[in-house]
Amino acid sequence: MLDGALDPTQTTIDRTVDQNAGFQQAFEAYATACAQQQNCPLGTDPALATSRFQALTRPLIDAPLPADRGARQLSYTDAVTGTIQALYLSDFWPYLSLGLSGVASGDGTVLLTLADLYYNRGPDGHYGDGIEAFNAISCVDEQRITDRAEQAELIRRANEAAPFRDDGRGVVDALDMCAFWPVPPTSSPHVPQVSGLPPTLVISTTGDPATPYQAGVDLARALGGSLLTFEGEQHTVALRGVPCVDDAVTRYLVDLALPPPDTVCRPA
Repeated sequence: MLDGALDPTQTTIDRTVDQNAGFQQAFEAYATACAQQQNCPLGTDPALATSRFQALTRPLIDAPLPADRGARQLSYTDAVTGTIQALYLSDFWPYLSLGLSGVASGDGTVLLTLADLYYNRGPDGHYGDGIEAFNAISCVDEQRITDRAEQAELIRRANEAAPFRDDGRGVVDALDMCAFWPVPPTSSPHVPQVSGLPPTLVISTTGDPATPYQAGVDLARALGGSLLTFEGEQHTVALRGVPCVDDAVTRYLVDLALPPPDTVCRPA
């Protein structure tokens, strides 16, 4: 059972661009919901949400905001990271509104707390090693980009796909850490060839920002498996309290019974 799946046929560049587009989609869904609430920090017109977000966050590049009663500061990178953390799950959207409202009033505490959650920062100021593990895994799973022109084109396409996180400073051709990773990559785009694979259940969420819906559709097809679609705004859904999904997953794991073809689940 695979939930929040990647499409192994995609190149690293295409997957990165699609993921950025997924986060923009999630941002716009948040903005639409926010616009229906009183005092939405992005205003009442979702079409203007990206520009309003940029206006709130871009000044942080030169002037970080105080947070945690002045003990820390909210940088631009922290603000974008905190926003991305909130876009993983629609239950976090109210906290994102609080965080952006705080930025508007000169306090970066809530948005920095969301960034801390992303980085697994504990109350004692120590960090978990999840980000380090993610980087180590990604640098050997993904294709390595060492050509600066290719990297610049990736950044250009990513900014175009997710303008809410575009810092407005223009494209740079700085290579990422994987270009210098001491262990060579071990994978390349491919169609899975898995002999003897039992019937496989792939779950994909229509509003998943991190692993966009189409990747799950394509993986299920490549594996000859069954696709279960969840119509929601979050990253992964299995065994997270949605009865339609959880019942299908339980039947599959206990009895190896796949759901009917083209099954679509919705929030309870």
